[in-house]
Formats: sequence, structure tokens, C-alpha cells
Amino acid sequence: MKILVVDDEQDLCEILQYNLENEGFEVITANSAEEALALPLANFSLILLDVMMGEMSGFQMARLIRDNPLTAHIPIIFITALDNED
Repeated sequence: MKILVVDDEQDLCEILQYNLENEGFEVITANSAEEALALPLANFSLILLDVMMGEMSGFQMARLIRDNPLTAHIPIIFITALDNED
């Protein structure tokens, strides 16, 4: 299974990549939505996506993924370091 981790926090990407690879997954990381969108997204089985990033939010990227018939089927799990609903 090939997983894409998209987060503007490099440390978090590295931690997720390390743990997921130890479980046998192939992991690619991107530090922005723009960087991730340049990848062949249809090759991924799952996307872990940060909510709040720089120019493009995780929600905006998810909308682009869902609007593309080649990637609409890929599950997306949103990740965030926020500790409250606000």
C-alpha cells in the first residue's frame, strides 16, 4: 500500500513516514498541497492530509482530489495538530 503524507511540518512528516514504513507501508511525503498535487496522485492508496497549510489548505486540496475522476476514490484522512474546535 502506497501512502501520501501531506503536511507543512517536516518533523511530523518524518515521524509519520517512519512509523508507517515500520508497519510495511510505502510512504511518500510532501510539504505543501502544491508539492503533493505535482505527484501522480492516482498511484496512492491513501492520503494523510494536514488541514492547515500555506497557500492551499488541506480542504482545498481534498476538493481538487474529489473533483478529479482519477483520484476521487482515494481515501483521505485529515490530520491536524490543533487542540480545540476553534
